[in-house]
Amino acid sequence: MTQTVIGVFDSFQEAQTAQTRLEAEGIARTDMTVHAADAAPSPRAPMARRDAATTEVETSRAAGDAHEGVVDRVEHFFKNLFGDDDRPEEIGHYQEAVRRGSALLSVEVRDESAVERVRDALYAAGAIDIDSRVARWRSTGYTAYDRNAAAYTADEIADERKAFPVVQESLEVGKREVQTGGVRVYSRVTETPVSESVSLREEHATIERRAVDRPATAADIKEGFVEIRETQEEPVIGKTARVVEEVVVGKEASNRTETVHDTVRGTEVEVERTTGADDRRAVTPPSKKPL
Repeated sequence: MTQTVIGVFDSFQEAQTAQTRLEAEGIARTDMTVHAADAAPSPRAPMARRDAATTEVETSRAAGDAHEGVVDRVEHFFKNLFGDDDRPEEIGHYQEAVRRGSALLSVEVRDESAVERVRDALYAAGAIDIDSRVARWRSTGYTAYDRNAAAYTADEIADERKAFPVVQESLEVGKREVQTGGVRVYSRVTETPVSESVSLREEHATIERRAVDRPATAADIKEGFVEIRETQEEPVIGKTARVVEEVVVGKEASNRTETVHDTVRGTEVEVERTTGADDRRAVTPPSKKPL
């Protein structure tokens, strides 16, 4: 069963951009129609010989005819959809959107499974939420669509759609690794004076002369010699190296939680109602998916 999906855009150009996006999604351009004042045939230019006042009047009349033309086309479009009886109230809201300078993009979807995809594509292309827009109109006195009401001028359209951005900063906390210090280990040879006591033995030759008085024998009268060696001990130094300690170098990791305190900036938009004959300025509510 064929279904019709309608998206409301703030301008004819945005509706055309949405058409291009839908074509990329596989929707034929012949299944799409844009309803907007800009899409109406251009009015015939006034003759050059007419004076400025006449030209201004005829140009205004031509703009009015263009509005009447698009109103007729929109009404004919919805008449084909719903007939003359029991037309939903929402139809008037769509016609009011066109009167206020918006454009309607209707898409004939022959595959029921593609309806949601078409809605998402319209939303991604910038389609507005008609319910939110109507709520905004009601806050300025709108009750229902009036076919006889004049189309909005360019200044009125710009004034109604004046927007004040609401900005809110967000705090993003990341982390990075920085060097906070370290340990450098050196190994070098040291010399330390030490002293040890050792007992050393010495041997010395001794000569003793003793006075004697006895008869000499043949053994006493002969040549000979005796050699006595003197000795002494001296210290002998030897060194033995032993490992008495090891210095192990490494690192260990630990986690800690730190709370970051900062400030974020933002803007607030305050709306103050003032009295006046025709005050249409309001805050734009957030957009939702189109119908």
